Amino acid sequence: MAQLEQAIASEGEVVEGQCGYPLYWYFDTQADGRPIVFIHSINAAPSAIELKPLFQYFRPARSVFAPDLPGFGRSTRAVGSFSAPDFAREIAAFVARISDRGEPDIVALSLGCEFVARAVLEFGMKVRSLTFISPSGFSARTPPSPKAQQRLKRLFNFAGLGRGAYKLLRTERSIRHFYGMNFLGQIPDELVRYALKTTRQGEAHQMPLQFLSMGLFTPNAVDALYRRLDVPVLVLFDEDPNVSFERFAEFEGDSRWRFRRIHPSMGMPQWECPELTTETIEEFYASL
Repeated sequence: MAQLEQAIASEGEVVEGQCGYPLYWYFDTQADGRPIVFIHSINAAPSAIELKPLFQYFRPARSVFAPDLPGFGRSTRAVGSFSAPDFAREIAAFVARISDRGEPDIVALSLGCEFVARAVLEFGMKVRSLTFISPSGFSARTPPSPKAQQRLKRLFNFAGLGRGAYKLLRTERSIRHFYGMNFLGQIPDELVRYALKTTRQGEAHQMPLQFLSMGLFTPNAVDALYRRLDVPVLVLFDEDPNVSFERFAEFEGDSRWRFRRIHPSMGMPQWECPELTTETIEEFYASL
């Protein structure tokens, strides 16, 4: 874990996860404002760097925290089989560590949004608000069945096939291809450089392969998770090649939910449209 450089130039520390393994988070507590916690997505090469622009923007006025979730970044990679509730439990534990600072605002990206919603509903995580960026779980399509997921797991485990496939995914060409799907303009070089480094850590393939088996997605997340939230929620979105948002329409009459299109962007507006993204979040916070 120590050999991987920091994704964000800030203080950070290793804390013990709920299952006894070391996890890492970045923080800056020099400002006294209400804390903000940033939760990255899940894919082949995620880490706290995904939300770095927002961490950097808010740190002069707010206490900011950004964990590397289990299996990624500077956190322990070999954590065994992990589930969506396991991720939610760890996020709730991170937030509990800063409970003396007041109920935080949470900003989450993509599949991280489902984990955050579950942390609130199933593990009692106390928050003031939630900001979801390009959230998964709002598509009319459903995740593969448990049987299909098991077939994918067996395929990845067969004769090291999954590890071999991951080696192809972590090449610079592949990383630029997949990041290119999320950017209309130039891909930030620092994202590519860090992805190349983080995907070469020992056991880096373990959690991405669990993600690729599709078992971390919540079936019918709208009814199982999102509709049950009772806190203010801001959703930032535009186009995204990996998720779709057909079920946003079901929340049109819910005063707790606000939807703002950040255009033009392809799933990572915090990088492509940083000013509009931060302006929209600031307006949301001012209204709370």
